[in-house]
Amino acid sequence: MVRTISGVVFCAVTLASLVIAPYNPLPFLILFSFFLLRTDYEYLRLTMGKGKVVLKVVSLAAALCLFLGVASIGMVIRDFYAYMFLSALLVLAMAIPVVDLFEGEKLYMSFSLSSLLYVALPFSLLTLVSLQSGHLEEGTVFHTFFTLFYNGWAVASLLIVMWMGDVGAYCIGTAFGQGKRGHKLMPSVSPKKSWEGVYGAVAVSIATAIVLRAFGVLLDSYGYWLSALFGLVVCVFSILGDLVESKLKRRFQVKDSGRIMPGHGGFLDRFDSGLLAFPAAFLFYLLLYCLS
Repeated sequence: MVRTISGVVFCAVTLASLVIAPYNPLPFLILFSFFLLRTDYEYLRLTMGKGKVVLKVVSLAAALCLFLGVASIGMVIRDFYAYMFLSALLVLAMAIPVVDLFEGEKLYMSFSLSSLLYVALPFSLLTLVSLQSGHLEEGTVFHTFFTLFYNGWAVASLLIVMWMGDVGAYCIGTAFGQGKRGHKLMPSVSPKKSWEGVYGAVAVSIATAIVLRAFGVLLDSYGYWLSALFGLVVCVFSILGDLVESKLKRRFQVKDSGRIMPGHGGFLDRFDSGLLAFPAAFLFYLLLYCLS
């Protein structure tokens, strides 16, 4: 019950920030900046342990600059903000190995830099997923190549497909994938995950994507088969992202990345699927833009 309530509240708040004002990027940027910082902090704490405060602060600042810098490329009329954030990112990235010199014998720099690729970059690409075809005033970097505008439904649809896939995996996996009759997916990484859960996730993700297409909030300019393909791509990379984080936690011998969400653990546990699904969705949309 606690897990269900906290999950419903989290999903409701997240989706509300995206669809109540679907053409205003400010709520999305504020909420997902918080999600990014908390997820990145949990990754740094998981890999680096306690302490290393200065290095963690520099890493978190770099992650936020990457997120806001990429967002500014497409969402802000004046490119000055993109140059400002990305310049700050460069300075902070250069500072990470310098700060690491004073953090002891272990090479914590590798964890700090990997957090930018593993956590910050996927969240940053999510800001580009939010850009959809439409009217946009001249003056942005992306206007040179595409005519785009922010649409919160694009991110909401991605999250809904991803989360419904999790529900399908849990329900079908629990019903048919446990015990002797089940077929384990990767028992050395995640003993409870089964192939039956994968099939359930794929079926529910594809069905959800088709329903969202029918309501006109997902790929409404394209055929239903592309929505189904989108659901399949998101589902596959969501499962891979979940397995990657499971292996990471097993490597560092922890059950959950945090305790901020009762019954769910931390935000790294909540967004582990998205750390591979967000870049996959971005590449999917980018390919559509290039081919259309």
